[in-house]
Amino acid sequence: MQELIMQEVTGFATVLITAVVVAAAIATLYSCGLRLWEKGAEGAVVARAISIVCFAACVVIVLFALWLIVPIFH
Repeated sequence: MQELIMQEVTGFATVLITAVVVAAAIATLYSCGLRLWEKGAEGAVVARAISIVCFAACVVIVLFALWLIVPIFH
């Protein structure tokens, strides 16, 4: 019985840590993308290109998470 409880707690902790890390990664990428997008408005083409890469990474992460959640995609 105690082994089952430990297994459940370990699973919960794994999901919690993964969710927090992924949420932080998406928030960081998005905020960096916004900041670089604004900097690109001043004429920095490289900053604008990197911001697009940040936004694309956000989209990829969200689509991958949806693929993991929705069973019809498997």
